[in-house]
Amino acid sequence: MDSLCNLYTHREREAWAPKKRKLPVTLVTGALGSGKTTLLGHILNNKHNLKIAAAVNDFTEVNIDSQTVRRNSKRDAVVELTNGCLCCSISGEFEKAVWTLLEDADIGKVDYLVIETSGVTDPLSIITTLERDYGKMYRIRLDMVVTVVDVDVLLSKISGDSESLLNSVAADSQLKCADVVLLNKRDLVSEEGLEKAKSFIQSSVPGVVVYPCKGSAIPLHYIMEVREVSAGPQLVSHEVTTSAYTVGLESSQTHKERHSSLLAKDKACGASDSSQHLSRDEFVSTTFESKDPFSLSSFQALLGKRFPAGVCRMKGSVWFAENRSTLYSFNMSGRQRYEIVPCASQADSLTGAFAVQLVAIGRNTDIDSVKSALSRCTACAQTSDVVDLVPEEREHSKATLVLEAEKLVCSDERFELLSATSERTATDELSTSSLLVEHKLSSAKFIDFRVTGCCDYGVTEKEAATIYGIDFNKMNSELAKRTNGCSKAVSLLPVLLPSGVQVCRHGLDRDAPFEEAWSEVQTVAVKLIDEFYRAVGYCKCGM
Repeated sequence: MDSLCNLYTHREREAWAPKKRKLPVTLVTGALGSGKTTLLGHILNNKHNLKIAAAVNDFTEVNIDSQTVRRNSKRDAVVELTNGCLCCSISGEFEKAVWTLLEDADIGKVDYLVIETSGVTDPLSIITTLERDYGKMYRIRLDMVVTVVDVDVLLSKISGDSESLLNSVAADSQLKCADVVLLNKRDLVSEEGLEKAKSFIQSSVPGVVVYPCKGSAIPLHYIMEVREVSAGPQLVSHEVTTSAYTVGLESSQTHKERHSSLLAKDKACGASDSSQHLSRDEFVSTTFESKDPFSLSSFQALLGKRFPAGVCRMKGSVWFAENRSTLYSFNMSGRQRYEIVPCASQADSLTGAFAVQLVAIGRNTDIDSVKSALSRCTACAQTSDVVDLVPEEREHSKATLVLEAEKLVCSDERFELLSATSERTATDELSTSSLLVEHKLSSAKFIDFRVTGCCDYGVTEKEAATIYGIDFNKMNSELAKRTNGCSKAVSLLPVLLPSGVQVCRHGLDRDAPFEEAWSEVQTVAVKLIDEFYRAVGYCKCGM
């Protein structure tokens, strides 16, 4: 009798107990280098009152993306899913991680979960897992699938580029599964190109919502099932809002209908072959790690004409013998566009514990040759860039490289030379009898310069800074950023000197010719000067 009473009591408690809420989820997917991790960082940095957890999947052995997210969002829960494809080899690990986050949601630690897949993942099987109404996943509520697309790469695919990253099984599925498509990096294409890309997406995926963006910056309620709650007077732009958010009670009907139809089609076609997409797409990866810094000139040579064929993505952290006090974040994506910027955290600079850590992903490539190429970039692997010459000829050759680089900079009045030999002028000639000067020149490993543009507007640097508010450090950081992102296989290292002056640094090596980089630097500088000097308007002389 007591047992029967206990059974009734248990059932009564179950009936009256509040139901555990479902954990809302946004799934972020997209091809390699499209801007998924940047989007995740944007979400975590603009979440306001929301408690957001992030699950980050990386195809490679080292989860660079999760490291990036942790570095920029230390307070947020970040779960790593590493060394495998989320839809294939580590799907079990994924389910365990989600279950742990559900327990956190029960005690109020998590309001929303954002899952970032690797760029080689087919999201269809993940959607199938998240949409289950039984087992561990029954309490997951998939609100939205967001696919991030590099619009510049998309236009190359539309133009018939057979090597485009978007020509893959995974990329096709990423688009078909999308509720929202972010056409990222809109600043790299014209308005006409942007409209062409939008039309292509909308015709390929009927009913999908398309938002162009730059730097993956988008209001959260565009990509998550949340609503803005006004917090009083606020500043609002397309990319940033100061509003608080509240989580929606259920997924949108549009999402439910789209995915029900998608899963029904997949079931009708038989067992999904998404687990076979890696072999069909032929993606491979490798990890390179070294405690020795890179030689700047050797790395710049690698990023130029020596860049390994078939490598479509490279990311991680690097440091250089020519600037040992700074750790840099490195990214190569899209049509060989580079990003080299100081890491947000330089915590190891005092201990000198920096290390090179890079992952490379490629298709139809000899991945071992990539590792060998990176090994040759380490400073300890460098003997001389002109080993085929006798010492005297080698020294003369290096000195000539330095002089030629300095003359290029000094011949353009819009630039200032700040390298170790900057006291020399463009008219100086190298005399073979000047052994001391030649030795000094031959020992130089890089050249430092900066753009000012003062001569174009007839103002001094002090007048430009104090009267017109021109930030020359920002101008030169932007010069390095845009040159690196120009897709012309040239690169600059942004360096903040101890004096507080921002410069651009280029190594001196005949395999990484400065003159090739210089022509692109000048092209970028013309646009930068115009943008920064708009407030000046005209020369003081009235012309």
